[in-house]
Amino acid sequence: MTAQIPDTVICKRKKFDLLGYEGEDDDEKLFDPSDYGFSPQALHTACWRGYFCGYKISGKLLYLDTLCINDGNDYYPSINGVEVSSEESGGPNYSNINLLIPYTGLMRIGADFHWEHYVHMGFQKPSAYGIVWDIEFSDGQIISMTDISEKLKDIKGKYHNEYLNRDIIERIDDSFKRDMELR
Repeated sequence: MTAQIPDTVICKRKKFDLLGYEGEDDDEKLFDPSDYGFSPQALHTACWRGYFCGYKISGKLLYLDTLCINDGNDYYPSINGVEVSSEESGGPNYSNINLLIPYTGLMRIGADFHWEHYVHMGFQKPSAYGIVWDIEFSDGQIISMTDISEKLKDIKGKYHNEYLNRDIIERIDDSFKRDMELR
């Protein structure tokens, strides 16, 4: 297995990795490809789910900005009036989608990744980042933003350090979660 390409969020003109969000455990998606008729299939080992998204926050609203997706049926409809374009990042790509995402809940984003805490499986966890923010949304609009970077200094590298001491199946399942647990 391979570490997965994270979804990203442009916030305050800076690119962050999407680390988790409320509802992910319940298979809630910020953007659900099936709503557009897609049947995603793995792009490559770094993208088992078959797609990854680039979100942006503009004017305190959350938008889907980019999408790279591999559809199993070679079906690529327009999204918010945007047609599929080049094969960047290993798959068909949509750019400048500007689709409002009416998400309600808490989202966690991170920047300043510390490579010494890298785990070669699934998605990276908050304890591997130097800058971490929690953003609360209501119907896609920011309600609050909280910098939790200081709080994470106490658990720096925790997930990386505990990863290999776990049962292999538990380790694999847990590494693909993007929940709100601080680890």
